[in-house]
Amino acid sequence: MTAVVITGTKDATIPEALKETPDSTPSKRTGLLDLVWTAAARVEGLQWEMDEAEESLAQAMRSAVAAGAGLPDLAIASGMSFADIEQLLAQQLNGLKP
Repeated sequence: MTAVVITGTKDATIPEALKETPDSTPSKRTGLLDLVWTAAARVEGLQWEMDEAEESLAQAMRSAVAAGAGLPDLAIASGMSFADIEQLLAQQLNGLKP
């Protein structure tokens, strides 16, 4: 992960909230960046969990199909649309991330 420090720039493309201000001390910025890093790590962890959950769902659906379940059964059990089910299973079979 890379941190970018912005100091004294007058570039209009940088949002006002990201520009350095006189009361923006290094320790305050570091503390706030710690919050950003923590939140970003949590998001990444949740993305890993979501990927694993989708893989488990796709495997459960494949097992149900092998046992004779049809697309309407899968839709009712999962709460997903036919198109979403087909997309999930196709992506899992092709090794792509849903």
